[in-house]
Amino acid sequence: MSNILEALVNIVENKDYEIKEYTIGGNRAQNMGEALEEYIFDAFSNSFDIDDDETRRNKHSEVFSFLGAKNKIPDAILKNGDALEVKKATSESSIQLNSSYPKHSLKATDTRIQSSALTCEEIKWEEKEMLYCFGYIPSGAKHLKSVWFVYGRIYCDLQEVYEEIIDDIKANLDDDYTGNELGGAKGVDSLKITTLRVRGMWVIKHPQKVYSKLTKDWGNNDFEVKALIPKNIFDNFPQKSKDKLNASVLNIEEIEVTDPTNRAKTLNCFFIYYK
Repeated sequence: MSNILEALVNIVENKDYEIKEYTIGGNRAQNMGEALEEYIFDAFSNSFDIDDDETRRNKHSEVFSFLGAKNKIPDAILKNGDALEVKKATSESSIQLNSSYPKHSLKATDTRIQSSALTCEEIKWEEKEMLYCFGYIPSGAKHLKSVWFVYGRIYCDLQEVYEEIIDDIKANLDDDYTGNELGGAKGVDSLKITTLRVRGMWVIKHPQKVYSKLTKDWGNNDFEVKALIPKNIFDNFPQKSKDKLNASVLNIEEIEVTDPTNRAKTLNCFFIYYK
């Protein structure tokens, strides 16, 4: 069973940070975002060196119970493990999450989940840890400049915080509006021929900004990989994975970060990185 520790080791041992164009279902990856997803899937599957696309996909299937579709969450689910959301950015300032608000964890009751993700494992799951994977690829480039892994549990507030905002917006819109957006207002002009459609676009600060104190003295590096893992999650990883991590070039620091659900508290985490 793969996990974030295995992925981190595979990334630093691979030493090739070019985001390649892969064939997916007979089609080439349509953009760098899709190609980044494949890179992340390779990291967890240790399939960087496999050139044959069918063999690569089979390797992915050994590790993942679900590989997602467009416009739904999550992007992938590790077998009996975390849910992954992969996002590409051309800077380390902010990340567009689009219509899906930040996830402290992924709950099966979330209406935005791809339906097949709910039945991807033999035992029906109720909640998954959400692992965000943010890749920074400068505009026009094909090389990964940095990748951040951060768990929603230490990055995002509780579900009800975001849903309260949505409910407040909907309360001021037409009750009988139908559509996939947050809501709408029909007949806003004198002839009653114009409708306002309100869509959600969630944007969150990049971990590089949120946790800037961790990297303030780093300077400019050709490549960086960084991960923040809650201590209680780290402690439950297999000892074999921890041994691989300890034997690698990755650095490990035990730190505290502010609890995203209560600024008066802190959470024990491991900051794992390579530059």
